[in-house]
Amino acid sequence: MNHHTLLNAASTILALALFVPMFRRIRSEGGAGQSCVTWLLWAALDLVLIGSLVEQRGNYWVIAGFMVGDLTLVALLVKQRQFQWGRFEATVLGMVGLCLVVWYASGARTATIAATAAACIAGLPGLVALAREPDRPTARIWLGYTAANALAFLGGTAMTLEQRLTPGTFTVYSLLMAIVGWRRRG
Repeated sequence: MNHHTLLNAASTILALALFVPMFRRIRSEGGAGQSCVTWLLWAALDLVLIGSLVEQRGNYWVIAGFMVGDLTLVALLVKQRQFQWGRFEATVLGMVGLCLVVWYASGARTATIAATAAACIAGLPGLVALAREPDRPTARIWLGYTAANALAFLGGTAMTLEQRLTPGTFTVYSLLMAIVGWRRRG
């Protein structure tokens, strides 16, 4: 086993482990500061990313871990009736569909770029929800996601788009979520 494999395994295990405290917080606090739609859209985009990265022999394991966690949180938030749908969410869902069309028409590399960008846009409802209700314990979890994505970035076997773009972008996005969540309320 080489160091790339170890880093990718560690990133995936860390990502999955971090969903446990997030799940517990949502169960105990009723989903405050969470957007069910964000987690659902991330799961859909993760599926596109996994498919496009597998096709390119890219770095997809941490994304697979995130997809499992995303779907688990969606199920819990739906159970707690924390599901809202509006024009913005419909627009992002359209972007998921567009990513599939891009993948079909332009190939896996372009789909990886489009789905990575769309995942950041899909995260905006969650960013807004956390900004409205900052929460340091949730911010700490996002710091952990930052570490998981950074490990996946380092686990890439080459400095190529299929190995580094998604985990690098998600490292920055996770850090932004942590910063927004760390702020004091009011």
